Order: sequence, then C-alpha cells, then structure tokens
Amino acid sequence: MPYLQKTPKVIEPRGLLYIGQREVGGTSPKDPAISILGSEDATTCHIAILRHTGSGATSLIHFDGCCVRQGLDSMVKIVKDLTEDMSTGRLEMHLFGGFSDERKNSHKVSNDIFRALSDCQHNIYLVTACIINYNTVYKKDNKPFPVIYGVAVNVATGEIFPATFPDKGPDYDVRCARHFTGSKENLIIYDYRRNELTIGPFQYTKMSQVDMYLSLSDEQLKRFLSTSPDQEPEDFVQNVRASLICIRDCPNPMKTIFHGRPRRYNKDSSTGEWKLIQD
Repeated sequence: MPYLQKTPKVIEPRGLLYIGQREVGGTSPKDPAISILGSEDATTCHIAILRHTGSGATSLIHFDGCCVRQGLDSMVKIVKDLTEDMSTGRLEMHLFGGFSDERKNSHKVSNDIFRALSDCQHNIYLVTACIINYNTVYKKDNKPFPVIYGVAVNVATGEIFPATFPDKGPDYDVRCARHFTGSKENLIIYDYRRNELTIGPFQYTKMSQVDMYLSLSDEQLKRFLSTSPDQEPEDFVQNVRASLICIRDCPNPMKTIFHGRPRRYNKDSSTGEWKLIQD
C-alpha cells in the first residue's frame, strides 16, 4: 500500500480538527475554519474516514471498539447533512489502524466495523483497509508493531496521508478521562454549522484505584491500562497520567468543568489555537 511508504507529516494547528479516541467529527470544503481532519495514537484502535465524492463532505472517527454502529451512524449523518444532493457522488470509506497483536484486540475492532458496515442501510464503498496484517511491521525480537499510528485527510481534495499531531486541542485530559470511567458513546465534537469545537458536557464515575495507578511506574501503567503496552507511542503514559489526575481532582466534571453545558471553542485563523467562548 502506498500509505505505508510515506513519512508521517507533522500537522500544525491551523485549519486542524483533531479527533481523539471515541470521538467523531466532520465538515465540508466550505468550512472557513477547518481544512484538515486527523487522529493518531491508534495501536489496536482504528481510524475511519468517510467522504462523499460529490460534495467533499468528510467525517472521521477514532474507533476503540465501543459503540461501533452508533459511531458509524454519526459519521454518515454528518456527511449526509453536509451534502445537498447525495446522487452527485458516492460514500467512500478508508480504514487505518490495528496490527497483528497477540491478543487479537485489533481483529475484534476490525470485525465490529465490518459487521456495522454490512448492516448499514447506506451504500458505503470500502476503498482503503490499511489494517491488521497490512499495517504490521516486525521489529526487535520479531515483535509486531503498527506501521501507521495516525492519519489526516485534506477535506477539500480528499488526500489522505500518515500524520502526527503535536497539538491535540483543548481539554485533552478530560476528553481522555472518559475512556476509563465514562460513557462508551462516540461523541461528536465539532459543530459544523457554527464552526465550533464542542467538548461535553459528560460525566464519568469515580475511579477507586486512581491513586494506585498514579503510583505505578511508567512500564507498570502501560501493562495495566493499555491493550498493546509494547507498541504505545511515546506520549501515552504522559496522557494517561494527566487523565488520571483529572479523574482524581475533578470527580464530578459536570459541575466543576462543564457547569452543565458544553465547553465551546472558536479557532483563531492566524495561530490555529482554539479560543474558549465565554458565555
């Protein structure tokens, strides 16, 4: 596959909508704020891109195996809402992520996605499936690793390429905290009508062992909380610790972080920084 030969591009914040694990978002080429959709840190997770070839409307999701059908439905709804005439093109899907892991966690995610696609009432053409065996390279001690951890799509052109993202957007600690004790739903994080990033509101439950997890070494933390501890990217532990601290220090995010309403952001067109909208 040509994707496997490309060096990941470093994507700067300007024009970027970064979509994390268990999140979904999308837009169209008419969007003045967003021109690139992207996600990374997919080891056993899968990143899916859905695009209408006529309108260019595009959605992206980071599947971790939870609520796959709901996530696919959200992707389709976003693209349909942004496409005036569906007959001008077709829906095309591109899948990336997963590898030949010993626990077969990647295979389960793939199977769940294919099952959801098979049951979907819309005609979706699977164009790319850079997953599992096709996304595996064997390194030290013949251990399997993913080739591609992250991808981005240019909304206007439809170009897809391996990518990495130094800036993953605001509130990333609380967004990731939801993976451990929050809902399984894939949340839509972008309002394409207002061109706003919308985080929450959501609740997560208390984590009784949070102090124990925070006391562990980096290697121990990966063993306890990762589906593929040997293959995690460098910032995995840093992000996990930040999320655990968030769970410990903000046990009721609906009150202390969201105050019962979403945290809404506009993107600064010159810097790419998300600016909190003060209600």
